[in-house]
Amino acid sequence: MDGDSHGYITFDTEREVLSGYTRDGKKVWQENRYFPTDVHCTTACPDAAISATVDMNKSASETHVVWKLGADSTTQSFPEKSLVVQWARNKDTWVATSESAIIWSDGGNSHTKSFAKGIGDAMGRVSEDNSTLLVSVQENDVASWNAFRFPLDGERLSPSSASTGLPGSVGCLSPEQGKMWTLGDKASEFSLATGRKIREVAHFGSDCASSDTSTIVGSFSADSDESTQEISITSGSRSAPFKKVTVKSAGEIGLFRDCGVLLSNGRLTSLSAQGKKTETGISAHSMLTVPDGHIYSIGSSGEVERHTVTTEGRNCRIA
Repeated sequence: MDGDSHGYITFDTEREVLSGYTRDGKKVWQENRYFPTDVHCTTACPDAAISATVDMNKSASETHVVWKLGADSTTQSFPEKSLVVQWARNKDTWVATSESAIIWSDGGNSHTKSFAKGIGDAMGRVSEDNSTLLVSVQENDVASWNAFRFPLDGERLSPSSASTGLPGSVGCLSPEQGKMWTLGDKASEFSLATGRKIREVAHFGSDCASSDTSTIVGSFSADSDESTQEISITSGSRSAPFKKVTVKSAGEIGLFRDCGVLLSNGRLTSLSAQGKKTETGISAHSMLTVPDGHIYSIGSSGEVERHTVTTEGRNCRIA
């Protein structure tokens, strides 16, 4: 579900149990009182914020947010039916979206930015260096999206408009490159400074990841027999061409420096910025790449494994 250099969180879909682990696999907590709408690590995983909205928990009349701090657990109730925490430092400092507003708590002081038409969809994305949060909002009956920027490295939280009229939600961003990418039809790159479009790719964007130097965009599709991904990777230069590969997978994608990480034929696979795809012998059906170059993956045994992606010149290696 989420992870960082300190630990990770898993969700057992059969038993509907969330579990938090340290990076070496020690279980710290588990939670099965609510079905999770969204889960995010707080300052250091497996400390976490778990959002449980009414639409995913039919017996509830309000949203519950469960805060995990080590083995301790605190639950907060909110009158909103669909409050989802998009980022959190702790239970007093966080940013969330509801059915009608962006809500943030700054050291326990609550603030609200309301939308007259209400919110039909929302998504939060944090930069790899954890300095910036972008919250994308699509108002009801409006096709375009607006993005709001929260600097996370200051003492106070305060949003500003990043861009308006976007074709999709922001899927990834890189303050170092000064760019963000939207998902959806014709995934597009925009300037973080001006909000203006820089370029677009021809295909649909399902997911993306950005580092300080590169970006990887994935388009997932499925037919009657199998699922496939079309993966595009490029360096930060506007003139750099996209290198594309198509693989058999419906799994996640990740990025470490100039090395893309993906699943291909049920194996961990790297993709260099030059478009060189290298399948490993490591079986996996789910994976998560974290900014320090570590990969958490789940193989046929169902147990979480930890691997490392490294750059060697123009080559990428997963071990």
